[in-house]
Amino acid sequence: MKSKIVVMGIAAALTLTGVTVLGLPDQGGGGGGQTTVKDSVIVNENKNVTNLAVDNSKINSGIEAKGSEIKNSVLVNENKNVTNLAVDNSKINSGIEANNAKIKDSVLVNENKNVTNLAVGNSKINSGIEANASDIKNSVLVNENKNVTNLAVDNSKINSGIEVNGSKVKDSVLVNENKNVTNLAVGNSKINSGIEANNADIKNSVMVNENKNVTNLAVDNSKINSGIEANNAKIKDSVLVNENKNVTNLAVGNSKINSGISANGADVKNSVIVNENKNVTNLAVQGSEINSGVNLGDGK
Repeated sequence: MKSKIVVMGIAAALTLTGVTVLGLPDQGGGGGGQTTVKDSVIVNENKNVTNLAVDNSKINSGIEAKGSEIKNSVLVNENKNVTNLAVDNSKINSGIEANNAKIKDSVLVNENKNVTNLAVGNSKINSGIEANASDIKNSVLVNENKNVTNLAVDNSKINSGIEVNGSKVKDSVLVNENKNVTNLAVGNSKINSGIEANNADIKNSVMVNENKNVTNLAVDNSKINSGIEANNAKIKDSVLVNENKNVTNLAVGNSKINSGISANGADVKNSVIVNENKNVTNLAVQGSEINSGVNLGDGK
């Protein structure tokens, strides 16, 4: 992936200029102050790993940077041949979590290949990038998922894409690519393999979403997004590009599917929106709604 090569080049350059390669401090338990990552390169690599957690369980094989301040830094997360299993009030992260973070002049790259995540009972899986309620400036976020299977059952949520809901995104680039991905969520389920930027403030930025050979199945009070969601967002001087190829979305029971661009209630100024769907099958049954086009307002 060209973007990854560029990022690794940046990382190498930072290392050559004397930047230290660090592990991110653990923010779990015991309280502690906000973590600051500055002028640093953090690389996380997992290969041939099996994680099993049962009862109020949590698994992290990725990078957690919740509430952190990240400046002029590079974070690279790579998971290959990983199996994560969490049961009962469980949570799995094999991607990058940076919710409520301040990200400035930085690059975040997430790559998951040959990964299986299984969470059951009030479960949550993230194999993508989460940066909800964050302040993102002059930064690049790249997410790539290949040959990934996510299974979440009962009050479940899966993200294999990029989430920046409620975030401020300025002078930044977000690129999401999902290939050969299967997401299955059952019972009050939600799947995102695209880009979610609901209630976000997007200025002078670019968002590119590409889904290829993706199967999303959500059952009972289910929601699937393999496109771009920017509902109730402010979009100014920006570009949004969505491409879905060879995608099957199936939602049953109070279901909603978006494989296009949804910008209901959004304020769009001086921007470009491009949506392309090829070889896409959307099936929604019982209280269902499908959008594979550009939805700028459905009156709801």
